[in-house]
Amino acid sequence: MNFINRSHIYNYVNQNTLKRKIHFSGVGVHNGRAVSMSIEPSNVNSGIVFVRTDVKSNNVIRGVIDNVVVSSLCTKIQNTYGVSVSTIEHLMAAFSALNIDNVIVKINSPELPALDGSSHEYVKKILKVGTKIQNHKKQFFKILRKVEVNDGDRFISITPSTNLSINIAINYPNTIIGHSQYLYTHSIDNFINSLSMARTYTLYEDIEKMRIAGLAIGGNLNNAIVVDKYKILNPDGLRLEKEFVKHKTLDCIGDFYLLGMPLIGAVDCFAPGHNLNQKLIKEVLKDTNNYKIEDITSDNEANNFLSLASDKNTSDNITCVA
Repeated sequence: MNFINRSHIYNYVNQNTLKRKIHFSGVGVHNGRAVSMSIEPSNVNSGIVFVRTDVKSNNVIRGVIDNVVVSSLCTKIQNTYGVSVSTIEHLMAAFSALNIDNVIVKINSPELPALDGSSHEYVKKILKVGTKIQNHKKQFFKILRKVEVNDGDRFISITPSTNLSINIAINYPNTIIGHSQYLYTHSIDNFINSLSMARTYTLYEDIEKMRIAGLAIGGNLNNAIVVDKYKILNPDGLRLEKEFVKHKTLDCIGDFYLLGMPLIGAVDCFAPGHNLNQKLIKEVLKDTNNYKIEDITSDNEANNFLSLASDKNTSDNITCVA
């Protein structure tokens, strides 16, 4: 079966949902708890909605920026009743890339399953069941002027563009990661071939500190890359060239989708993280002169506006199969 199935994906005019329910199970990378999760089709304009099935009431959490709360090493959303779900970024990135607007995510734990530490398993199952075009127009969030936020030497900015692109750099001196830079243009093909398999990573020296803080309890070599200075501890090494910076790019895409619609803008950043990504979105939303929300009225206009059908900007020419 071809991993990329274009028969039900390339529709940017209308909203989309899944054709049928899919299931996942595993453990949370931070809390280490067993978790079972399903993703189900949903109605137009419902968005991405999480439902904590282990909580009897007030258990619905919408996947939007207004529900983001401060957390460490992941993206966490919480409703007004204090019910939360965390580590949603890899799933949100898959929804963004595969053009999913409306689904219900039912989960019996406060953290999503780590799976393999990337978006790969989500992408495979979504492509297998397929997506359903819905009878309602999609909207896009278009940047109109530059917005930037800083945290010391770290920064992230966004400027007007005709598509979503991310120029990203990271630096881990005295490690095998070192300085790494990557330019990504968001599209289904580029995400599947270049980003979806990029795993989360950590430095070996930080593991004990994270676990003392109650983090990475469920982390292991099956769901994260572990770097010990100039050595990768995973027996099979890296999956992708520039896998570290590509995973940071994947995280950005997941966080940006908390806008509730596709983002159109050119992002430039150094050493981004979930909190910085979220601060950028919130800064943009402070002033309506920074953006406009647009409808796309035809497939031709969508292609011109988004440039999503092109894969010329990817550095990888691999087609994944499953």
